[in-house]
Amino acid sequence: PKHEDGTLEGRYATALFMASGGKLDKVYADMAGLREMMEASPHFKMMVETPGIDPESKVKALEAVCKKAGTEAAVVNFLKVLVENKRIAKLCRIVDLFEVFYRAEKGLVPCKVTSAAPLTDAQQKAVKAAMEKRAEKGAQLLMEYTVSPAIMGGLVVKMGEAVLDNSVASRLERMQTQLLVPLS
Repeated sequence: PKHEDGTLEGRYATALFMASGGKLDKVYADMAGLREMMEASPHFKMMVETPGIDPESKVKALEAVCKKAGTEAAVVNFLKVLVENKRIAKLCRIVDLFEVFYRAEKGLVPCKVTSAAPLTDAQQKAVKAAMEKRAEKGAQLLMEYTVSPAIMGGLVVKMGEAVLDNSVASRLERMQTQLLVPLS
């Protein structure tokens, strides 16, 4: 993968990424589907994360769910390895890291824009155009717009790992800090 993570979960996500071969899109869709199932069904999430459940029963349940969902064989085998190694409880974090690897491989960059009031379509297009100029060549931005009155005005943009904070709240905070510095 183009992105690395040395944590335990990162090593498992890397292993699945490497094993996905030419079926990366399908494996990603299956992993994202598993995360959605865990979010939608507290019972499924509990079954996955509870260590007291018999591993064989867990594997059978996961196989049944995966068969019904048409999950890729590599993902099913991966889930069996996680159960065998008592790491299945870390599935959500592994899926999140796999998504980071997938996005890095595909050149997809998350870009979250926070404003004090909802942006018009024209403003959203202008922000996207400005961010595309800052992004690496060939990167595709995954735009997400949120509203937070706490920033008072301006924008806070998180693109990948970079944060561009041009909010009124931050400017006031910086001004206050400067005013409180004693004169020498």
